[in-house]
Amino acid sequence: MDKINISQLIKGINRLQQLKEALLEEVLSPEGAWIHEYQVRRTYPSGNTETYVYAKWQAHEPIFKRNPKKHGRSPQPGKNPEFTCHQHIGRVGSTTGLGVDPEVELAYQEWKNRKKLEAIETALKEIQAILSKFDKDQSQP
Repeated sequence: MDKINISQLIKGINRLQQLKEALLEEVLSPEGAWIHEYQVRRTYPSGNTETYVYAKWQAHEPIFKRNPKKHGRSPQPGKNPEFTCHQHIGRVGSTTGLGVDPEVELAYQEWKNRKKLEAIETALKEIQAILSKFDKDQSQP
């Protein structure tokens, strides 16, 4: 069995804590949200069909503030009038050569930050659970 270097483990745990603290200073995506990409095809009067790829935030629960249209219709009965489960971000790309909207690049960075933070928190919780189990085993006669 390989010799375990305790000081290296402690440094690793400290580094995880530092990364967590740094990520908490960054802009994070909403908790429980992910980015969904979808395609839209548009046929122009010339007969040319172009494909556009867009991104939107998606969540299981209504967490995004609604942006009501000017026509003033209310959401469907039974729907949350103030919040929705999705929010448009912007264009990812298209067959016309239009590039990625800056909002999409920022959203992907926010989502990446959130996923990193969640992974670090999971790792720290697992380490804590293992240590507390060991402490319980040591306290029993």
